[in-house]
Amino acid sequence: MQISDLIGASWKEVPMPVPWESPSPEQIRDPICVVDDDEWVADSLKSLLETFGFDVKSYTSGPEFFADDRRRRARCLVLDQHMRGMDGLDIVDRLQKEGIRVPAILISGRLDTNTRQRAANLGIASVIEKPFTADHLVELIRTVLLERN
Repeated sequence: MQISDLIGASWKEVPMPVPWESPSPEQIRDPICVVDDDEWVADSLKSLLETFGFDVKSYTSGPEFFADDRRRRARCLVLDQHMRGMDGLDIVDRLQKEGIRVPAILISGRLDTNTRQRAANLGIASVIEKPFTADHLVELIRTVLLERN
């Protein structure tokens, strides 16, 4: 006797994504750029997202990000708001002035009304407060990528 005999006609295999599976072709085509001035946070986010099969490049400042032409191919940005020199919203604003529109997820430990309003005016896909769960960030990125396609 097999399991399918016990369960009957309602038995059906359902594929479940797991982080260690090979990335899907759409994930490989979707480079994500992470910008956070805390190198540990930038590296941790990069490692986390790579675990889920995403192609990720991390940067520790706005100028470092703008020095890399990969920004022109990015399909999604994950940006810290509070960085020295150029904050996350400054990065989005400059990209838009260059004619580059990329969905962005803004991360902040200190959100205020002005930051939320400016993010809305720039068309930020999502604003999340620290601390946040890995699942929440990954789900936001998947949603942004699906909406973009």
